[in-house]
Amino acid sequence: MAFGQLATALDVPLGARVALADVRARVLDLRASKGMVLDPADRDTASSGSFFTNPIVPREALEGVPADAPRWETQAEPQDRVVPLGEKPAPPPTFTPGPVKLSAAWLIEHAGIARGFHLPGSGAAISTKHTLAITNRGGATADEVAELARYVQSRVAAEFGVVLHPEPILLGLTL
Repeated sequence: MAFGQLATALDVPLGARVALADVRARVLDLRASKGMVLDPADRDTASSGSFFTNPIVPREALEGVPADAPRWETQAEPQDRVVPLGEKPAPPPTFTPGPVKLSAAWLIEHAGIARGFHLPGSGAAISTKHTLAITNRGGATADEVAELARYVQSRVAAEFGVVLHPEPILLGLTL
């Protein structure tokens, strides 16, 4: 078990081995709690899933992001090395800080966009369970989904200087 939220749901420590059927059941439970498993009675499940990817930004872009925002360190890509035949390769380089991965959900929520938010007159809305999902509350058009996505992008960019990118592949639409 390598995923913290799933280990907690299964009540096992990280690194534990768990039966596949138990893992599947807990994954479905976790996904359903976020509106990510189709349920005709739940309008939050009429979505494309997570709409924005977690941004990976250069360290300089962190100036506008509060220190308490969730972030994950990444390692800079090592330079390619050529080792002549017969020579022993040098040891791998030590950790070099690279760009930083941020939580798109945190950025959206802290830019003032709450769960359930929608633009007036639109059938598209932010999920009531998870701020990363844009849902169809009934009769939403692709243009309404795109308009809400652009609004979310503009709020996050204005608040934190970070650009969010869509996760779904958009056909016939641009953000």
